[in-house]
Amino acid sequence: MEQEKREKRQRKRSDRRSRQKRKTKQSQSESPKAKKHSLLPTVRVGTHRSTLPLEPVKKVVEPKEECVICHQKIDVIASALTHPSGGYAHFDCVIGHLESERTLAEGQKISYIGRGTFAVVQSDPDGSFSFTEQIVWEEPKAFDAMKKYVETIKQ
Repeated sequence: MEQEKREKRQRKRSDRRSRQKRKTKQSQSESPKAKKHSLLPTVRVGTHRSTLPLEPVKKVVEPKEECVICHQKIDVIASALTHPSGGYAHFDCVIGHLESERTLAEGQKISYIGRGTFAVVQSDPDGSFSFTEQIVWEEPKAFDAMKKYVETIKQ
């Protein structure tokens, strides 16, 4: 009976030892780069294998237009606005022009609200604001014409 207990103990010990050996062998075989349970997607590095031909990417050449207000070159045409009398103007020049035309009270400033429209904004001490006047600077047709102009310049 005692001998059976010893044999059982020996078997248990040997099982533990073999389990430990298996664990160390598995951990050694896994490289740090190849994790099986990573949440990140696997990235394959290689060449494009499609049979479709690659389309050439069009190069955008910035038109060298001159600002109607300050008479300097416009570096980024996307940030320019069309002037009502014709031509293009820098965004900052337009805001400066509108501020010089109007007398603003304390707590008022001119802000762009989108689609070629500016507004005189009245700020209250509690942090709220309201629009006191809307100024339409750029018509939707002029904006569409400018987009078409930039598209035709692409090479």
